[in-house]
Amino acid sequence: MLWRRLIRVTFFKSPLSSKLSPLKLLTLQFAWIIPYLFLTNYLERSLLPFRLLCYTQSNFLGVNTPLRDDLRSCVKSFFPVREPDTDCGLNQRINARIEPRIVEDSHQRVVVIRSAPKSADYRNFVRRSWAPTLQPEVATVFVTGLGNDDALQKENDDFGDILQLDFVDSYKNLTLKMMAIYGYILREKPNIQDIIVINDDTIVNATALHQISTSSGETYMLGKVSRGYPRLLMWWLPWYVPGTMYPSMCYPPFTQGSSFIITRSAAQRILDGICEVPAIHLDDVMMGVVANCLRVELRHNEGFDHHTLDEFVVFHYQYSRFSAAEMHALWRRSGLDGDRRDPSGR
Repeated sequence: MLWRRLIRVTFFKSPLSSKLSPLKLLTLQFAWIIPYLFLTNYLERSLLPFRLLCYTQSNFLGVNTPLRDDLRSCVKSFFPVREPDTDCGLNQRINARIEPRIVEDSHQRVVVIRSAPKSADYRNFVRRSWAPTLQPEVATVFVTGLGNDDALQKENDDFGDILQLDFVDSYKNLTLKMMAIYGYILREKPNIQDIIVINDDTIVNATALHQISTSSGETYMLGKVSRGYPRLLMWWLPWYVPGTMYPSMCYPPFTQGSSFIITRSAAQRILDGICEVPAIHLDDVMMGVVANCLRVELRHNEGFDHHTLDEFVVFHYQYSRFSAAEMHALWRRSGLDGDRRDPSGR
């Protein structure tokens, strides 16, 4: 944040710093905490003590540093008493009920937009705002699970951009949803090299996204890599994970799940090895553990999961879900209008 940057420049990168006593320097080093408490939301304030604790856990701070060299030992270091689920179905084939027409053989990149079956208003927002600015180089596909089947079929008849997979679409099934997406693309779309995963309450800067180049055959995820995140103890929150599911207080580095790029090679490695790791329903945390033990590289890009409309690749506000109308207003404010043609031709 700007005020933290000003503190660093003023007190730590200027001649003034050499004139201050060690005690004053130490005080200034933590001065950001007070404005942080006033400016952040309730959840962030509540997490501050736990985040400070997690930043003392060096084992969970190293990005692309496996906790152990071999897979089984690595998994055991995260789950000392829990074994991989014997009935794990995360790597099983999940069939498509509705398939998109929009992905062509010439496409090497696809944007998969995670959407709920009844979220047609968000899908229409995306179609009328940033999706046309990515085309024709990048196809955009909305992925849902079961539910609202007739309406989804009608949408696909109109736009050709719906992928409905045969599973129950719920927050608890986010990891399953991602594995189903990877499985479908790996089986059915052999030319796709990069899978760009986006939520439907986001805004994509097409110019910035096109500037991110990838190399065929590399095994990595690229997005906003977060470190020092604690396991939430508040059972009423959707991000709550019980100690019986994940025993450590702190999570390993992970890529925020609202927006990231994963290479074909990384998706294949994760799908092949996912059932070697006990399941966690939070998909981004699960991917953090899996990436650590399966040696999938995490690459940080500050422009992903960006919560302000400046210098972003993908705008997303993670602490509340804006309505589709609010997303339209934010899109207009972003200055990225570009080609806003209605893809139906109306």
